Amino acid sequence: MADDYMSDTFLVEAQGVKPGLSRSVTGKRKLEVYKRQSEAVKSHRQAGKDRKLNATETLKKGLETNVISEENPGFKMMKMMGYKAGCGLGKGGEGIPEPIKIDPFKDGKSGLGQETKLKEECRKRLKFETARREAFKRNEAQMLAQFRRSKMTEAGDKFIARTVRRCQSMCQQMDERCGYTPTEPWFWPPPPPQQAVEGEEEDEIEYWQPEDASLLPSLNHYLRYTHYYCVWCGVKYTDPDDLNGHCPGPEQSQHDEQQDDTDFAD
Repeated sequence: MADDYMSDTFLVEAQGVKPGLSRSVTGKRKLEVYKRQSEAVKSHRQAGKDRKLNATETLKKGLETNVISEENPGFKMMKMMGYKAGCGLGKGGEGIPEPIKIDPFKDGKSGLGQETKLKEECRKRLKFETARREAFKRNEAQMLAQFRRSKMTEAGDKFIARTVRRCQSMCQQMDERCGYTPTEPWFWPPPPPQQAVEGEEEDEIEYWQPEDASLLPSLNHYLRYTHYYCVWCGVKYTDPDDLNGHCPGPEQSQHDEQQDDTDFAD
């Protein structure tokens, strides 16, 4: 009768046996050899790490002191050739007295002095970029100020042009009401352009008008002392006494000052 593998018989017999361990002599020997080899590899690796760490610390210490020890083979050879500790290299001792400082842990394969050269180039680039940005800011501020001045000038020119057109219209209305003829053709607004009739030749009459800035004082004077009208007040007074008593003056600045005083009083 076949044994029942699902029963507890095999479990009872297997008690006390550790899985994964060889119970034969050959297996035990192989296991001991493997352990000794593993320990040897670990000790070898640790010794390599210690030697590397000691070499690194020694190198750092030597670079920090930057002095060649008398036990150094190179120092002994230089001493045999006449070198003295603390003196510079060369026949007259005009050379460097200490070894060149290097960074043994630097990245890359660039030679000695290359890092200093790169730093100097970066410093020059940074200086140039800083100067360029400052110049750009100055130019930007100048351009902005120039743009504002041009806009203010343009606004002033437009204001003068509108004031001149208004004065010319008032001159024409008041002259026609009083039956006056303008002493200057530009006291009235320029006539609209006329379209030529087909088949007829029209004599071209050139209408000359000065600049608006030169027209305004004459128009203001004419309206003020002929029709008692103030351009800046926008009021027609009855007589000279009424004009002088209620109008601040013939200049725009006088009206602006009075307006400022009124706003301050309010």
